[in-house]
Amino acid sequence: MEMEDRFVEAVEKAISNLVTDFQAQPGGFRNERDMHCTLYHYLKQEYFLERNYHGTELVHAEFPTHAKYGEKRTVRGHYDLVILDPNSATTVREVPPWTTWDIYLTLVEVMIAMEVKIWVNRRDFHDDVDWDIKKLTEPKKPVKHPYYLNFVQLDFSRQKMRDHYRALQQYLIDQARCWPKLRILCVPNDSKIQPELRWL
Repeated sequence: MEMEDRFVEAVEKAISNLVTDFQAQPGGFRNERDMHCTLYHYLKQEYFLERNYHGTELVHAEFPTHAKYGEKRTVRGHYDLVILDPNSATTVREVPPWTTWDIYLTLVEVMIAMEVKIWVNRRDFHDDVDWDIKKLTEPKKPVKHPYYLNFVQLDFSRQKMRDHYRALQQYLIDQARCWPKLRILCVPNDSKIQPELRWL
């Protein structure tokens, strides 16, 4: 198995563990940061991700995007978690930590990027989903393996909440059709609705 395939396998194993944890104890995750930490923990348990490559860590949180966004004032977005391509990690091992992102991001390649979202109420989701997908599918310097992970923490005993979940799920299914390389997940906290990990 090639290294890239091993990395993808490790990421999907970590995601599967997070799904299991979330549905077993949804109250344990009060915000997205809790989910990031759990996912990071599972990733770092893989021996080939635990160690660094040539003085460069491969797993990073809140890693900036290559592209800048905005009209009046442009700023970078951030991915929740990334795994860098180890081949580019050798290139940046001598780059000091005070080097600007403009320089650093031209040298490094993002192999895997993940965005994690928790939905806890019936607020409109369209803008948030579109923004996250825009980051994950930027064409200028594309991520090889983008993942968009949605965790829905609602009171599913209420019909309005079930309807909201179905609307979100359908919107994500439509996005998955537009972006076939993007792996999208929509997980309800109620395992009776959807018990297993299911990519859209």
